[in-house]
Amino acid sequence: MLLKIIVLFFVFIAVLGFFGKMHWLGGKRLSQSKCPSCGRYRIGRSPCPCLKKG
Repeated sequence: MLLKIIVLFFVFIAVLGFFGKMHWLGGKRLSQSKCPSCGRYRIGRSPCPCLKKG
């Protein structure tokens, strides 16, 4: 019985990892929110601090 629970847990974790790799849960959105010049993640709609002048 304990072995069944452990196997089901690992199958569930593998399925979650598979869906995470498919970028269905916002993976593309995160890659688009990176700054093109420095690669940092931008928060909100303001420009990246590396692009601000002065």
